[in-house]
Amino acid sequence: MDLSRPLAVVTPTLDGDVLNVLAHADATFTASRVHALLPTRTKRGIDKVLARLVAQGIVEQAHAGRPSLYRLNRDHLACAAIIGLAHQKEALVANLRSVVAGWTAAPVFAALFGSAARGAHTTASDIDVLLVHADDVDEQLWREQVDRLSAMVTRWTGNDLRAVSFSESEVAASAPDDSLFKDVVRDGVAFAGEPDWLARSQRRGA
Repeated sequence: MDLSRPLAVVTPTLDGDVLNVLAHADATFTASRVHALLPTRTKRGIDKVLARLVAQGIVEQAHAGRPSLYRLNRDHLACAAIIGLAHQKEALVANLRSVVAGWTAAPVFAALFGSAARGAHTTASDIDVLLVHADDVDEQLWREQVDRLSAMVTRWTGNDLRAVSFSESEVAASAPDDSLFKDVVRDGVAFAGEPDWLARSQRRGA
């Protein structure tokens, strides 16, 4: 799975990229605005895709003055499927949250980070997660839980899971400028524990 281009799972073309932009906001877009959000694509190509999608009925075009305004037709029969594909990152986070909520050895904190959180993820990328456990955790049970999660993530996405585990005390003793933790604080998407737990824990440790 390419989380930065989620519709590539069904179409690797520019059509998928344009639909992804339109699916993430119930709003109107000019062709220039779509181009600004897809700067590596040509304006001419985006214009052609928008015209093709309007012809399919999945995109609505308003002619009130110039330039034309475009929006996803949310009454279209294909709309629900497109929105679902566009929000695969959110679905991944929801799945992660659901699984770890049922763990016997619950994490103190967990977050998705790295390329998947930043929007730079590709089919060759790992799914990076930080998992923090209690100091007195049953280590064998913890490893078994993480191994099961790893297998699930690969089934969900086709990508390998790279799970990085720390104890509470290891996080508290870490340097405030630890690059991994800085990445998580800046870009991470928490799916267990309080969203600001990591930042607060490091401050207490310092």
